[in-house]
Amino acid sequence: MVTTLITGSSRGIGFGLVTEALKAGHKVFAVARNTASLKKLKDEFPDRLLPIELDISQPGGVEKLAGEIAKHGTLDILVNNAGMMTQGESAKDLADSFWVNATVPFLLTKALLPVLKKSSSPRVAQISTMMSSIADNTSGGYYAYRSSKSALNMLTKSLTIDHPTVSFALIHPGWVKTDMGGENAPTEIADSVRGIFKVISAMSLKTSGQFVNFKGDALPW
Repeated sequence: MVTTLITGSSRGIGFGLVTEALKAGHKVFAVARNTASLKKLKDEFPDRLLPIELDISQPGGVEKLAGEIAKHGTLDILVNNAGMMTQGESAKDLADSFWVNATVPFLLTKALLPVLKKSSSPRVAQISTMMSSIADNTSGGYYAYRSSKSALNMLTKSLTIDHPTVSFALIHPGWVKTDMGGENAPTEIADSVRGIFKVISAMSLKTSGQFVNFKGDALPW
């Protein structure tokens, strides 16, 4: 049975990915600050859904989660989905965005590498964004969000080189109708989730380090 961990799983894309993984037969660790929204899924998949109520951005959060997963022995897929978006450009906006969008996913990935490497097909999917692309930036703004996600891309690229037995991918989910994306977004959550899950399912060492959208198309760095 494939074992998958998804952060930011209480709503939007994260909740959708949890649902998709469960339907595919995975055992899912669903991490969120509040897991109340997962109750119905837990009732439907009592043996394969393990909600973990934890804010991994708080001190000790990453270590606590890594310790909990280590008890289960192995992990096949890590999806770092939790993130934040701000249009701000203050020192606090930058610091908070870099912490949540880049540093925490990096630290969690590092902490879980020992259990991931016990898998026969370890995969780490980072939910990035086209807004992290330097080549594609023609509109400016969103300093904290853009730069923090660019940092996530670079951190993951280095992880790809330093850990060649693990497959990594950076995935742009599209402009999606979530609380973050807003009602004007052209992509439905279900369409994005299906695409992301398909990309994750197809990940391999040959494609490790790819930066793609939810349709699997390569994106410019």
